[in-house]
Amino acid sequence: MRLLSLSTLAAFAALAAAVSGAPVWAADLAPSLTILEGYGQGSITDRVIGVLQPALEKHIGQPVTVEHAGHGALDRIATAAPDGSTVLVFGLLPLEIGDATHEPGAKLPRLTPIAKLTGPVSVALVVRNESPIHNWADFATAAHARRLSIASPGWGSACHVATAMMERELGVHFTVVPVEDCGAILDALLTKKADAGCLVALATLPTPKLPVPPVRPVVTFGAKRYPALNQVPTFQETIGPQPLNRRHNSITAAIGLFGPSGMTTEEIGRLVAEFAAVGAEAKQSGAIALVGCRSRSATPPCCARRWRATRGS
Repeated sequence: MRLLSLSTLAAFAALAAAVSGAPVWAADLAPSLTILEGYGQGSITDRVIGVLQPALEKHIGQPVTVEHAGHGALDRIATAAPDGSTVLVFGLLPLEIGDATHEPGAKLPRLTPIAKLTGPVSVALVVRNESPIHNWADFATAAHARRLSIASPGWGSACHVATAMMERELGVHFTVVPVEDCGAILDALLTKKADAGCLVALATLPTPKLPVPPVRPVVTFGAKRYPALNQVPTFQETIGPQPLNRRHNSITAAIGLFGPSGMTTEEIGRLVAEFAAVGAEAKQSGAIALVGCRSRSATPPCCARRWRATRGS
């Protein structure tokens, strides 16, 4: 099964409603919903959920609980009841990397792919506000003067890919400070345990719930500038034209919605209808633009075979 975009799902839901002459799913049949995410408060998944949560609660007539489950999110969704009451919002980059490199992707259990919630999203190299590094030239000079440290969740993350691209360009190696989520990256920067880190570009901006993080974006890693950070150049811009064998200098990924294995067609359809409806509302209101990005991904579309990876493999 391939993940479908919210716009496609909305079209399916509207067609079904038109044919039946009634709502596809009655709200009183919908259970309360728990959304798991593993990247922490302020992360891209948290912000995507924040855009959709109020409309979801209104649409299904039930509370929507968000749980920041860290690395345990995959185990939690794997053992959840397949009744549509628990879903996982998950970044697709590890799956895309696996497809692009033929290496094992994220250690996903057998999940049910439901929908793609966003288009490509970009990441940014950031430093704390008080850092003497103000731009890419400063960062390159510092990297050649001493071994810089970068807070990163490790293999399969956007930060890992960005770090590898920077090491290749500068001919240096960085010390990786292992972290689990967005909050840990910020903590590592503010406590000076790391010189730099990578955050999803959206996470460097204020939201109604969160203030502006005390960090300075240096470059972003999409193929084009991130619209809301148009003053920040891309990595591709800063390094200039490259030889044919070194032109993969941008990276983006999407955010997907998954459920546990064993879900029935009816439960999948109900979630499709619910998320399609709120996605259409968010798009119409302009809220969905907060989680999107116009950059093109440097990696191929994620592939269904990765989603069915055996748990723990």
